[in-house]
Amino acid sequence: MESFGTRLRRYRGERQWSLSDLAARTHYSPGHLSKVENGLRTPTRELAASCDAALSARGGLLAVLGAGRTDDTARSAGGPEGLASAGALSDEAALPALPATLSDGAATPVVAALTSVLDGLRATAQSAGPGAVLESAAAQVRALRGMAAHAHGAEAERLLSLAGRYAEFIAWMCQEADDERSALAWARTTTSLARHVGSPDMEANAVLRRSLLALYCDDGAATVELASAAACFTASPATQVRALLRLAQGHALNGDDLRCRRALDEADSLLSGPAMRSPAGPVQGSLPGTAPAGTALAAASGTIYAGGHASSRYGTRHVADPAAMARGWCLQVLGHHKEALGLLGAEARRIPAHAHRARARFEVRVALAALGANDVDRACATLRDILTVAPGLDSATLRTDLRGCVRALSRHRRDSTVAELLPEVARQASRRPAA
Repeated sequence: MESFGTRLRRYRGERQWSLSDLAARTHYSPGHLSKVENGLRTPTRELAASCDAALSARGGLLAVLGAGRTDDTARSAGGPEGLASAGALSDEAALPALPATLSDGAATPVVAALTSVLDGLRATAQSAGPGAVLESAAAQVRALRGMAAHAHGAEAERLLSLAGRYAEFIAWMCQEADDERSALAWARTTTSLARHVGSPDMEANAVLRRSLLALYCDDGAATVELASAAACFTASPATQVRALLRLAQGHALNGDDLRCRRALDEADSLLSGPAMRSPAGPVQGSLPGTAPAGTALAAASGTIYAGGHASSRYGTRHVADPAAMARGWCLQVLGHHKEALGLLGAEARRIPAHAHRARARFEVRVALAALGANDVDRACATLRDILTVAPGLDSATLRTDLRGCVRALSRHRRDSTVAELLPEVARQASRRPAA
């Protein structure tokens, strides 16, 4: 449903009124109205009524305000399938939809606490499906934006920056839930927050999220276009490296071996340069697959928004060397299966055992490379491991790659091991997302 702020902006645009024009007719300041339009302040009924009258909206703003509060109340009570309907809470005991407030000067402890919450949600998502984390993450975005409306200057920026980190995580989980529309919407939210706080890193990573959606739709042209756009931001070196690696993947999808390798080499050059020096000293060597290069990318992966907490980092935090993994991915797509298998296999083994989502997503690329290299036994062994965790992860990106495995396995269906494994791989590949 259209939000109050979006509808207010639309009505104002139809009238061709500036915020000052509306402010003059409603006696609310342009700054206050801007925050309402951008979701940074919760509109009151009085404001909705004033704007409704000024814009001759015929109750359109009051209607959306009432519907939003009804929805919020239903969500806080757990909805028709929540605790209230189960009898754990009576209607009178349902949690109210309270506005987020903030004590003066309290942003620092709040940011620290909610950064830890985000870290916990990320850890949960490594072993559970998107449904386990999405509602909680979205609630934190609403809370952070609400609290930012009560903060000033740097404190408000820190709250909104953390909201942007949550929004980027939600976009990823929506992609994993096979909900592209919501993923794009949350990427736009990330972009909006990034522009509000002036963060090129956050905005570039929102573009990279969109490029990953294009990548998993096999749209090489869109992947290249979006990755190129992300590379144009004056972002951190780590974000620039991620943009170059995504650019290489887009070129690989297009079958452009030369441009793919150029982008990979440019990423290697940036990784080995002075801008990517780790706290322990300069990076030694530029070849992907070496521990120092991976350490540099992990150490410098994004602008710090939350006082050095892990949630400040963009990109994967479980792959030791994302550059080597990206090179292996590209080589596999380009048909260099044996070379890809060496890189992908080595990097997949370095992913922590507890990171089920990351490990499954990259091990399936190992299986694809092994099948391309005609190493059927290794592919089957790898797929058996993946199938032990795939149902709980409910990952759309994993299912996409499993469909590729089904096609490759079908060429070896006379192999007894393949004949036994193929039905289960096909079942997981075609499994519908959890409701």
